[in-house]
Amino acid sequence: MGSRLLLAIDQYAPGLAAVDFTVDLASMSNSDVYVFHVREVPSSLGVFPLESAAEAQVLVEETVRRLQSAGIAAEGETCSEPKSRVALLIVEEALKRKCNAIVLGSLRLRGLQSMIGHGTRERVLKMSSLPVIVTPPALCASGRSGARL
Repeated sequence: MGSRLLLAIDQYAPGLAAVDFTVDLASMSNSDVYVFHVREVPSSLGVFPLESAAEAQVLVEETVRRLQSAGIAAEGETCSEPKSRVALLIVEEALKRKCNAIVLGSLRLRGLQSMIGHGTRERVLKMSSLPVIVTPPALCASGRSGARL
């Protein structure tokens, strides 16, 4: 068996661009892929999530189908948790699934968030004992595919 990658996706462009990158990377490395999406639920009452549980499930299912159509063994799961737990869940899921690396999209942080490093990407990088592969920003911006090692 080859290696296993955990692909952490979200509904934003960088998360979706990470799928293109992962298709190429998994093909080149003979890896299977575990797709994981955490649906962020607000911790405040009266604030609605950005997506429904059904929309989150469809996002995972479409990503798994896309990987499988490229000849990559893939499965996936979604869960709902507060934003403060997203990074921890990604790291825990990667360890639980015996993944060899985590793939994330690159979302540029702005303002104070970028200076204090409180984005999900930064927290995953700090918490994980596994290699974390961040999809190159240029790839995200252009929509091009092509993992380069």
